Amino acid sequence: MNPQDWQITNATLATGDSVENMAGLHIVDGKIQTVLGGGEEIPELLNLNLHGLSVFPGFVNGHDSLLASYEAFRGDGAPYLNWLAYDNQLKASQLFKERMLVGVEDLYRLGAVRNLIAGVTTVVDHIPHFVRQPFQDSSLPVRLLPDYGISHSICSYSLDWGDGPRAEYEKAAAAGIPYITHIAEGFDPESKNSLRRLDKEGALGEHTVLVHGLSLSPADLDLIAERGASLVWCPVSNQSLYEATLPLAEALKREINVCLGSDAAMFGSPNLLADLKMAGEAIAEAGFGLDTALSMVTTNAARAMRLSDTGTLAAGATADFVVLKGKYPRDPHRSLVEAELSEIYLVVRDGQPLYGEELFEKIFSEMGLLFDRISVKGSRKIVTAGTKKLLESIRAAVGRSDDFYFLPQTAI
Repeated sequence: MNPQDWQITNATLATGDSVENMAGLHIVDGKIQTVLGGGEEIPELLNLNLHGLSVFPGFVNGHDSLLASYEAFRGDGAPYLNWLAYDNQLKASQLFKERMLVGVEDLYRLGAVRNLIAGVTTVVDHIPHFVRQPFQDSSLPVRLLPDYGISHSICSYSLDWGDGPRAEYEKAAAAGIPYITHIAEGFDPESKNSLRRLDKEGALGEHTVLVHGLSLSPADLDLIAERGASLVWCPVSNQSLYEATLPLAEALKREINVCLGSDAAMFGSPNLLADLKMAGEAIAEAGFGLDTALSMVTTNAARAMRLSDTGTLAAGATADFVVLKGKYPRDPHRSLVEAELSEIYLVVRDGQPLYGEELFEKIFSEMGLLFDRISVKGSRKIVTAGTKKLLESIRAAVGRSDDFYFLPQTAI
């Protein structure tokens, strides 16, 4: 038996714009070979019958910083005027000093597991290339966006990332990759003017991905729509730090391509499911369908990040998918925006299961995959090997014994 050749059947395949009942996927060498119809099953091939459970494309977390995978910090300056005011308090805190005791590789792995258990298979780690490059092709359980043009932000107090907005945008456009920057992350004059400055520098276009957008004006949104740029919305961290967020309804009305990000764990979001929940509430209030939330972490993100074979369950796509044991079997989109960590049933990346219910032990074993046993909110799970050792290493480094707020798990 080829362990890279297997199938799921009797599933509810849910994408941003459709739901297909009693369907399945034939997976070969990390790709979706074919989409199976109702009742279809390939004889004598390893089969996972999902009995109607919802299957979504693997989620794309549109914005994270894996180096900041630690406990949440919200100082006495909240709500903050801008990112710098927050950053100054964070870096003066005891929590930041504690985090500095943890090795870079452990922080990356911790952030990867935080994403994995929430159904994320691809992460946009917004940090200069030389920082993330050592982990680009490592054994992290999530995939990192391989390349993109970069600025930190567009203001006089921006961190010195990249070669400047125009140069970074031009390189990205020539290479067919995104150019990513924070924008309007605050309420001071520079933050409010940052989009217009970016446009004047010639770096606002179809390859531009703008993160946050707290103080974008209606005219700014018109300009983003005109230029064909994308937005990444991080609602939980925005509310935690700034008590404000992107004007979502106005962005959606303009048909701007909006993605969803969790931002770093230290900034207040436990995982992407928390952001999906907040997104669902805001989307419904704005009068749009809940399928919009799924699109934000699949097709919209794939479009923004130039990932042609990600965010879909179509034949030929990378075999990244999430199985959810949701509350509403007949309404997978509602199940998604109300999902809890314990309801993530299985996560597959590149055709390989990496996290799921303990009952999948046989499948992990038949594929030769090593795993650890953990408990997530009372639900017994198995996760790619090394997770327990990782947590032990971090606890030893900082002298703590309790679980992280975003990783409520214990070893079995």
